[in-house]
Amino acid sequence: MNCNKRDYLKRIRAFPEVRDLFQEILRRGIRIALASSAKGEELQIYKEVAGVDDLIDAETSADDAGRSKPHPDIFQAALRRLGKVDAKRTFVVGDTPWDVIAAKRSGLKTLGMLCGGFAEADLRAAGAVEIYRDPADLLSRLESSALVR
Repeated sequence: MNCNKRDYLKRIRAFPEVRDLFQEILRRGIRIALASSAKGEELQIYKEVAGVDDLIDAETSADDAGRSKPHPDIFQAALRRLGKVDAKRTFVVGDTPWDVIAAKRSGLKTLGMLCGGFAEADLRAAGAVEIYRDPADLLSRLESSALVR
């Protein structure tokens, strides 16, 4: 890992209530897979910062995919790691149009997050079925979200 990336990774912070959101999702019997375009060692740092390392059922990183998003490789790898799942009841939570496009190419629906810096219109145009400000917003509206309805 180069020096600039190492310095950057020291400064990252988790979005508020990420761990609480994951715990509530798991409490409802919903499994969680991380499907990130980050390299494996970088993904490990993100999980530790967010405090969710012990709450993940499966994970994939750029190390597990031939092509990055918007290609569906990462989501397809995550689905394989989860085992038998119903794609109609499987959602991606993503913050870029590329997440949404890759999910759609895998037959999955996406809950869009604005905290990634993309406009709501861009996420909706890519096909996001619902939009949330950030993980705390999804947690506060989880009961009415497509994820649990």
